[in-house]
Amino acid sequence: MPSSRASEADVEIVASAAVEELRFDTEPEVTVRFPGTGRRDSRQVTNRRNVDSPVQPGKMYRRVFAATRISSRLLDPDVPQ
Repeated sequence: MPSSRASEADVEIVASAAVEELRFDTEPEVTVRFPGTGRRDSRQVTNRRNVDSPVQPGKMYRRVFAATRISSRLLDPDVPQ
């Protein structure tokens, strides 16, 4: 997941997973939060292959890949909080 912002992020988490078969019993509830104080530019970018959006409970997905990048950049890093 290339990003021109990668060098600008103060904090960045990148994760990926691949699986041959995947089935959801229920639709997942996913939440990403950026708690704290101060101004910042926070983003989440997720790429998925071979998975519906939203997922279909009970459906078997094959050759699945998912990757996510969560990043945050402080906009006022020198200002005391």
